[in-house]
Amino acid sequence: MKSLYLLLGTLVSATTLLAEEPTLISREFLRELRAEAARKHPAVAAANARAAAALKDIGGVRLWDDPTVGLSVMIADRMMRRDDGDIRLSFEQALPRRGLFDATRDKAAALGRAERETARTSRQSISATAAKNAIELALADESIILQSAQIEWLKTMAENARQQAANPDGSAASGLRLETELAREQQILNAAQRSRASLAQRLNLSLGRPLDRAWPRLRLPADPGPVPVPQAEVARVAYANPRVRALREMAGAAAADKRMADQEQKPQFSVGVDSSLYSGGDLRSTGIGVKMTLPWFNEPTYRARIDSATSRERAAGSDIEAARLEVAAEVLAIATEAANAAEQARAYSGEINERAMQARQSIEAAWISATATLADLLESNRALFSIRLEQRRFIAIQQAAIEDLNALVPPPSPSSK
Repeated sequence: MKSLYLLLGTLVSATTLLAEEPTLISREFLRELRAEAARKHPAVAAANARAAAALKDIGGVRLWDDPTVGLSVMIADRMMRRDDGDIRLSFEQALPRRGLFDATRDKAAALGRAERETARTSRQSISATAAKNAIELALADESIILQSAQIEWLKTMAENARQQAANPDGSAASGLRLETELAREQQILNAAQRSRASLAQRLNLSLGRPLDRAWPRLRLPADPGPVPVPQAEVARVAYANPRVRALREMAGAAAADKRMADQEQKPQFSVGVDSSLYSGGDLRSTGIGVKMTLPWFNEPTYRARIDSATSRERAAGSDIEAARLEVAAEVLAIATEAANAAEQARAYSGEINERAMQARQSIEAAWISATATLADLLESNRALFSIRLEQRRFIAIQQAAIEDLNALVPPPSPSSK
């Protein structure tokens, strides 16, 4: 009867540990962490600044070149200066080349959008790191809870062993063995608590918080989340992955560069006004003219630029496809990892856990009645502990995989739905 009371005491202790309401690692919780990490991390700030600068470059593209004005003074005898004028004023304005302006502006816009996608890549990566740090911290908290329950169980078994040793035909060997196991498990718990403190500091770093900022106890969802469909995620790579999107914008910039090279080989026209004045204040003459550049002398140079831009455009198209295939392979691997972890988590929380629990209870009752060995008891308890810990670990693996997947193919924002 006393042994039954001790077993009930173990359950009460474990229940007390679980009664402290932890913070659930929910979608909303992780969303807030991701937003905080993206808002505070200096790498994201730098990427955003580069994107803003690149977008402002669009306004720096000029349609009209700066006009040119000139002033010259004639040095000659007085009669010649009076006849021809001794002051010459000139004004010249190059006429705009609309095709070149449009191509240059399109290139600047494409480069700006590419920088914006690069900033998005940085933001997604930093956010995913912070979320995965929180998931790892939650797993550490759950491991500590399981380890604490393990220690409480060992204390109960050690008390049972002391009662058995008090009998005339009892032995102290079981009690000593359980005390050794208890000391070992306590050291494991102490190490887990130190690791938990380190994980909390790492999470604070990723969020830009002070290192000593305390974290409440976290917990993972009880069951795995929805499993991503690999084919659907791969189909989204072409238009959702920031890296592929940035390369597509770079391809657009290469196409605009080709148009620029084609426009530059065309003649450029300019108009000018030339006036001669006499220093006495009289206007002597005024001329209006048109000028045109002669690009044909440099035709090989222009042709080389066009060929070079054409090659870069083809290379950009190949880069897009190569990146798409590379990201698709990563997406397939991560989606498969998430699906496997979800399936194993379900298995470990169902029949496997039930059978391990029944086995330990049966062996525990048999050991109390001296019909089972201590080695069998400890082995059954380790098996149950391992199964419960693995189930929580698989939940964490699936959660972390989902974060990696969302970094590669970000889900649509709520505002875009």
